[in-house]
Amino acid sequence: MITCTLGDKKYSIPYVSGRALREIGPALDVYTKMLAVGLKVESGMDVTDEEANALSVKDALDTMIDWFCLLFQNQFTPDDVLDLYPADRLMHDLALTIQAVNNQATGVLADFPTTAAQAQKKEPTSQQS
Repeated sequence: MITCTLGDKKYSIPYVSGRALREIGPALDVYTKMLAVGLKVESGMDVTDEEANALSVKDALDTMIDWFCLLFQNQFTPDDVLDLYPADRLMHDLALTIQAVNNQATGVLADFPTTAAQAQKKEPTSQQS
């Protein structure tokens, strides 16, 4: 079961449908373009004006959110996602979902929004003599 909580409503699907896999193309294309530019920036390479202007954040989000809604069988709208999904998890969760469905590893999908990983506290170890 995969769930998504938006505001005070919880939506669920029992599995990722074949339709969601079939329709992943545009979301995957946008994600791949964003990833390529991000990797160039991270490695210190110059990004061409053509690469930088190829896709706006708005267009990328719209495409990925539309697909995310389709994944959840349109139980909620893109406006619901834009208004009720925490911004600090949105891009991460969309990327995770696109990767999982594309790689047919949907078992990693559970609850959305996801929670950020937290640094684990190290307990002091006691030494015995």
